[in-house]
Parts: sequence; C-alpha cells; structure tokens
Amino acid sequence: MKKKGLKPSYLPDLSKTRTLYKDQLPFFEAALQSLHQEILHLLERHDFSVTIKSRVKRFETYYDKLRKAWLDSSPHISRPVGDFLALRIICPFLEDIETLERIITTSFEVVETERKSEQHSFREFGYDSVHLSIRPNLKIFKTPLPGVRTVCEIQLRTILQDAWAEVEHELVYKSDISLPKESIRRKLAALNASLTLSDLIFQEIRDYQKEIRQQGRNRRESLGNTLNQQSNIKITDDPPIKPKPIASTLKSRLEKTMLRALEAHSNHDLETAIELYTIILGMKLESKIRSLVYNHRGMAYFSLGNYRQAVKDFTQAINFNPTSDRSYANRGLCCRIMKRFDQAVSDYAEALRIDPNRPDACFGLAQTYFDMNELTNAQNMCEKVLEINPVHGSARKLLNSIMQDKR
Repeated sequence: MKKKGLKPSYLPDLSKTRTLYKDQLPFFEAALQSLHQEILHLLERHDFSVTIKSRVKRFETYYDKLRKAWLDSSPHISRPVGDFLALRIICPFLEDIETLERIITTSFEVVETERKSEQHSFREFGYDSVHLSIRPNLKIFKTPLPGVRTVCEIQLRTILQDAWAEVEHELVYKSDISLPKESIRRKLAALNASLTLSDLIFQEIRDYQKEIRQQGRNRRESLGNTLNQQSNIKITDDPPIKPKPIASTLKSRLEKTMLRALEAHSNHDLETAIELYTIILGMKLESKIRSLVYNHRGMAYFSLGNYRQAVKDFTQAINFNPTSDRSYANRGLCCRIMKRFDQAVSDYAEALRIDPNRPDACFGLAQTYFDMNELTNAQNMCEKVLEINPVHGSARKLLNSIMQDKR
C-alpha cells in the first residue's frame, strides 16, 4: 500500500523545474545505466537470460504527474513520482517472476512492493505486473527534483504481460478519449484474459517438460541402483517380447507417441514403452532424435534384463550420435554386467572423453576396475567421483572396500 501524506502545497515553477531537470538528466541517465548493468550481471550469475529496459521519465510526463497531484482535492503522497527512474525486466514464464522478485529482494533494499493485478476486480481489464521500489546505492539524489522519490522502480513482467501493457498504454493510458462503450471494454478484457491464459498454458507446458526431465533422471539413476543391487547376474536369452496392442493412430504423431512412451516407461510398463519406441523408430527422424529414442529403448530392455538387446540399442544410439556420452556410459554398464570388461572400460573412457565430469561414468569405470581386480585404477576413479560429487555415498563405500582389500 502506498504511503499517504499531504498533497504538495504548491505546484513548482515550470521553467525552473525544466532547467533543473535538464541539468541533472545526464547524471540520472548514467546512474540508471549503471544500475541496469549491475542487475543484468546479478541475474546472469543466477543463470537468468532476460530482457531489461530502462528509462528516465520524460519531463512532460513527470511534470504532468506533479500537476495532477497538486490538483487532486484528496490527500495525496507528498512525493508522487515513484517511477522517475524505472527498469523493466521481461522474462518468458510466470514462475520466473517469483524467482526474480526473490533475487531482487535479497540483493537490494525494497521499500515498496505493488502487484498490479490486485487493483482489478475479475470484471475489469488491466495488465498484471509486479513493481518493486528499491533504494539504489547511487548518489544521484543530492538535489532531488520536486516530488521525486529517492527510489528506482523495477517492473517484473512476462513477455505477454509486457505486450499487453504496451498496447494498453497506447489505447487507454495515453489516450484522451475514454472508452464508454461496454462492448469495447469487454473486448479488451477478453484480450487480457486470453493473454493471461496463454501465460498459464506456457507455464503448464514448462512444468510438464520439467517433470519429463526429472523422470528421465530417475530412470538413469535406477540403472546405477540396479547395478549396485546385483553383483552377480546370470545372463540369459530372453524370449521375444509380446507387446500389447497400441492404437495405430499414435503412429501419425511423433510427439504424442513419445510422451506416451515416456509415461509408460516411468510407470514401469516396459513392454508398452518398447513398442512405442519401436513405432517412433519407424518414423522419419533426425539422427540425434533417433539416437535418443534408441537410448531410451535400450534402457527399457536393460530394465527387463535383456542386456544383449540393450547393447544393440545403445550401439545404434552411438552410431546415430557419436558424441552421446550417455549412450557410451549405458553400453559400458551393460558390458560390465555381461563381464565384457575390456569393452566396458573402453565405453566408460569414451563417455569421460566427451564429458570428463560425468560421475556415473567415473563410478561405472571404478566398479569395472574393481571387478577386474585393478584396485589402484578403481581407487583413482572413486577419488575422481568424490571430487565431482563429495556426497556420492556409493563411491565412498566402494573406496573403503578397496582400501581394505589393499591392506
């Protein structure tokens, strides 16, 4: 809520205020640019890629705000211009606004927070935005302009919120023609609702993508867990898999089929997942996408204990994408279980050549060396795992076993 006080007792002289404004404008612009860069670097350190706009309020707009405050018959803030200096941070998704607000709040002194959406009832139109008034560490207010608060306003918006705000500013805020027709107001409200819904849908899609990625990470972790739990695995030729019937309509849509396959895989319905991956592989795909699908199908075969078929799929994944360190690591895992130790060492080494900081590949290589009774090499790889991830419990446990065996 804005702080209340007495309205200005007089309107500052136009000519004198204009001269004061022109004299100080270069200092305001330089200070704002400095703050712009400071915040940009701050967000880059948090891996944020955003658009930042900055502006010093034009004199005409600034003085008009002073005049309106002076003419207002009701009590008014004594310094009505809180957005004389303003930065606008534009981000893609709704969740980004919450994160940005947290970063700004912990990095600067925030003296006021305003959420524009709270000003409108569900029947009204208007843009949504979060405005933070911060106290910048800038010595630019030694001789403040009349009515200007010693703050900088930071506006946080999504791309769609910013688009709406720009259009609304032209049609409504800057216009000297009111909108008396209810039909026009309803149309504007409908447009705003559509943009708001679009923001929600974009966020929902992003949340779903995160969920799919997390499921993928969980599946990759399960490969290592399976290996840790099974030190002696008997290799058998599995009978041919009889997949469940899948609606032929899925073949026409790659995206839908892939999502269905990932869902089946995550729910451990592996036979269905394998059939869906096979359907996808029958489609026209780019090489890297085909490699990805072979890798997923290989993980499904691995989970069923069909290591030979898993090795074939991981090999195909490598053929279609020779830089796939994940496929090399997965094939190395299978080869280690099948006691093809030389091939396992070669695959893990290649995975680490592509990405030297893969802890799963380092640990897999350590386990392989341990199985080969090459304890010094196994020790070195365990120590490398712990350099990458100091809380890797399995690596620490294996290292302890190695040190006991070497005594």
